[in-house]
Amino acid sequence: MANRAGMAKYGDFMPTPDSRIGQQGELVVTQLHADGYEQAVRKNIFFSHCIARATSIATTAMVGNLVWNPPDSGVNCCLRHWSSSIHVSSATTVGMMLAVGYSASSPTSTTVADASGSTFLSLSGATNNIFLKGKAQAFAIATVLIAPLPIWLLHHNTAGIATTGVDILADNVEGSFIIPPGGFWCMAAQSVAVAAAGHTSSWLWEEVPVL
Repeated sequence: MANRAGMAKYGDFMPTPDSRIGQQGELVVTQLHADGYEQAVRKNIFFSHCIARATSIATTAMVGNLVWNPPDSGVNCCLRHWSSSIHVSSATTVGMMLAVGYSASSPTSTTVADASGSTFLSLSGATNNIFLKGKAQAFAIATVLIAPLPIWLLHHNTAGIATTGVDILADNVEGSFIIPPGGFWCMAAQSVAVAAAGHTSSWLWEEVPVL
């Protein structure tokens, strides 16, 4: 039935003649719930959180927040959000970068991220099991064979930062960066590493089956 503007109006659950199917056979529709809800409730969105680290420049021995997508994962990691806070005096660190690379083998000399897993909490009730794990692996410290390449400035940091630090900085990269199997991404300091125990950061990504 047409409305006064000549546009068709349909009731809930009724098929429409303009339906569009995506690459995975999904029906492409307009947003109903909050951004990210559909994939979060399907347990496809994951996070990594690293607390008080001396985040390094882009090097093989990374300290900070590194996520590796194993070669056999079968998923692409689609970056969504990041957050960063330099909270001690780091006068020579002038910014934080997104850095990326490939590693066919597992990183070595690792320390797992302080918290990581699905944004859909498990109902197990056990404190250390509330986050369901995805395919990607999150580390606070990791050594890779080839140093990552910085590709995107996340934020600037005032060189004369006080000991009180700065407010949290965060942004949405809207899925513009895709890390395929075998790839990894990390936070990397610009110019000089952050002072000891000076940086807390988070990543948020979606895991999508490789077509």
